[in-house]
This record gives sequence, structure tokens and C-alpha cells, in this order.
Amino acid sequence: MRISTSQIYANGVNSMLSQQAKLSKTQLQVATGQKILTPSDDPVGTVRSLELTRAKEKTEQYERNGNLLDSRLRLEESIVNNSIDVLQRVRELSIQANNATQSNESRQSIASEMRQQLDNLLSYANTKDSSGHFIFAGYQEGSSPFSKTTSGYVYNGDDGQRQLQVGPARSLPDGDPGSEVFMNILNGNGKFQTATNPTNTGGAVIDAGTVTDLSQFNRESFTIRFVSDTQYEVLDAGGAVVSSAAYQDGGDIAAGGMSVKIKGPAAAGDEFSIAPAQRQDLFSMVEALAVSLETPRNSNSGRALRNSEINNAISNIDQAMDHLINKQTGIGSRLQSLERQSDINAGASLQIAENLSLVNDLDYAEAISRFSQQQAALQAAQQAFSKVQGLSLFNYL
Repeated sequence: MRISTSQIYANGVNSMLSQQAKLSKTQLQVATGQKILTPSDDPVGTVRSLELTRAKEKTEQYERNGNLLDSRLRLEESIVNNSIDVLQRVRELSIQANNATQSNESRQSIASEMRQQLDNLLSYANTKDSSGHFIFAGYQEGSSPFSKTTSGYVYNGDDGQRQLQVGPARSLPDGDPGSEVFMNILNGNGKFQTATNPTNTGGAVIDAGTVTDLSQFNRESFTIRFVSDTQYEVLDAGGAVVSSAAYQDGGDIAAGGMSVKIKGPAAAGDEFSIAPAQRQDLFSMVEALAVSLETPRNSNSGRALRNSEINNAISNIDQAMDHLINKQTGIGSRLQSLERQSDINAGASLQIAENLSLVNDLDYAEAISRFSQQQAALQAAQQAFSKVQGLSLFNYL
């Protein structure tokens, strides 16, 4: 068989180029730390790598959502806690103002501080997050959720609650609308509320009362009317007398599963009402108390009316504090759930990273050994080509 010089040269060059290509690929693998440089290197491994990369990106997004959620919830928790502190101070001022040693002037000073606390509450309710969004406005986070008008305090947001996905099958709300936090609070004792008729002439004061028999409690309205300073009767919503008894200062008066106490001297014609609790906003509760303290009362009946109003206000504030504490508990539960989910996400990220490493990462010991072998093979091919190149007959003529 005849072997031409051009064929010898071609085979030698092809051998060297093949070894150079293998060596170059190994060098690139060592430089990048990746054993799959192109899909053709490992089609199955490439598909698996893409799946794991997508799973990694999703987990990273869950972690980013979790960080945002944690920031929003901690800010809301702080605001609710500050609001509870404000209400506690308002309650202290109410008890201070309910002391008989206070004058109209001193109560007005107390009312002045109470209005400052009210401004603090309104400021807390209109808090923005680090992005400039109002946290209590629901979906209307670009506008101030609460404002004061001539008719009272108005909620300008909505009841929307944005959900953030923090896991493959887990979403958590990033806050609460202001309507659930600062509005819709049951007044009175949470079941019913009491009130004193402003036209009363006696000095009797009614307390907030309690529910003593749930089986008889049907959220009915009643009126306690004094027919004399020693005798009263209880009327239902239709004006029918349901009971009557002799008045005992500080004694219990029962009606419809409810019980109230009236203390102090009553006069004929005095009336006190019992009505189902109504939902009220936190701001109007404090506002009504401040107005009561700012109003001068110089008669026994006026002072008794103020005492009843303060008692009712304290009961309202207690309900508002309980409401905010429940909200605070809910926020804390969400933070705990988020913390557990973050731990799960961290474990998933570690597992995905390990699997990606198994698919993509280069075994440096094997690659360096292969590199040395390929380098030796290239040198051998080059030396062989050099020897074959010198076998031409023209070198001997």
C-alpha cells in the first residue's frame, strides 16, 4: 500500500489537533470548575442541572419574600405595641381624671395630654414602610389610610391583605388592614354597653357591667328608670316593665343575663340604658373621653354623668387594648411560621446546592490527572510527527 507524504502530514496534524482539543477542554473545565461545558457533554446532566437551577431560583425568591415579610411584620408589631403603650397611658390618665379631687381645670390639662396621645395614635395608624407605602391601607397603600373629618375619623383604605409566597405551598399575609386593627372594636365590655341619660338630676353612676348568664343573654336593650329615689324598674326595648325592686346603693341590677351596678344617690326620673355593644374606632373612643374631660361639670348630676362616661371610656379602652393584643399575638404567630418556613427554605437551598454540585462541579483530582495524560499524549504526537517528517527520501539524495 502506498502512503503519500500529504497523507502522513494530514494524519499527524489531525492527531495533534485532536489532542490539543482534548487538552483545551480539560483546561477550560479546570478554569471554570464545571465539568459540563456544553449540553452535548452530558445531555441528561444538563437537563437535571436546569431543573435544579430553577428550583434554586424559586427558593431564593421565597427567601427574598420572607425577608420582606419579616420586615413588614416586625414594623407592624412595633406599631401595635406602641399603640398599646399609648392606650395604657390614656387609661392611666382616665383613672387620674376620675378622682374627685380633680378640678375642671386640671381635667382640661389631662385632656390636653390625652389629645397628644390621640395624635400619636393617628400617626402610628398612618405609618409608612421603608418603601414609602402605608402599611395599614390595605391595597390602597399609596394614600393615607386614616384622616379626621368633621364627622369623625375616616378609614380611606380597603380590607385588602397582600399574600407573599414564602414556600412552595405556603403564603402569609404581609400585614393587616387598618380596618381590622384600629376600627371595628366592640365597645363597652365587649358584650353590651351602659350609658347615663344626660338629663338625670341625681348623682348616681353606672358601671360597665358584666354578663352573668350566657343562656339568657340575647343582646337585648333595657332601660333602668327610677320611679323614686328608692325604687327602680327595668323596661325592655318596647317600654314594658320586666322587673322592679328597691334601690340598693352599689347593689346588682340584673336583666337579660346581664348585671350592672349603680352607685350614688338617684333621683326620680333618672334613667340608665343597657344596649348591645357596637363596633367603634379606637380614635373616637379617646376623642369622646377627651371631650368629656374638657366639658366643665359643676353640678352633682353633671359630675355623675362625667364619672359614668369615664367608666365607660375605661371599659372601651380595655376592649381596645385586648383587641390590639390579639392582633399582636396574630402577628407573632405569623413571624413564628415565617421563621419555621425560612429554616425549611434554608435546608432546601443546601440540598439543591449539593445536588447541583454533584451534577456540575468538576472533580479536580481526576481532571488534573487527565490533563497530565493529555499533555503527555500531545507531546508524544508532536514528537512522532517530527520523526515521521524526517523520513523523506529527499533528505538522502
